[in-house]
Amino acid sequence: MGERIKHVRAERRLTLEKLSERVGISRNFLWEIEDGRKVPALRTLCSICRELKVSADYLLGFSSVSCFAENGGQAEDKICEIIDTLDESEKNMLRELLITYKGIVK
Repeated sequence: MGERIKHVRAERRLTLEKLSERVGISRNFLWEIEDGRKVPALRTLCSICRELKVSADYLLGFSSVSCFAENGGQAEDKICEIIDTLDESEKNMLRELLITYKGIVK
């Protein structure tokens, strides 16, 4: 995921500073995500997708198509809305599912 974020960020000519500012995270945390050292929270991932105009499917490696959804990001916004309605145990379950599916080590 980090490699894809870095690649798209570079394509969009965004610096670490600019993207991290837009997403609302520190430059260092974004660098750690791009380096594969950290995994962003689901809400942060949604924000990164919106700012880079790419789907979460692409960043997570589920799709090789990097272009943003034709619906202008409405699907990604809906996913973020759904995530916001989850309680902490449901968010943890979803996080564990993603980690297990992608083979990400905490």
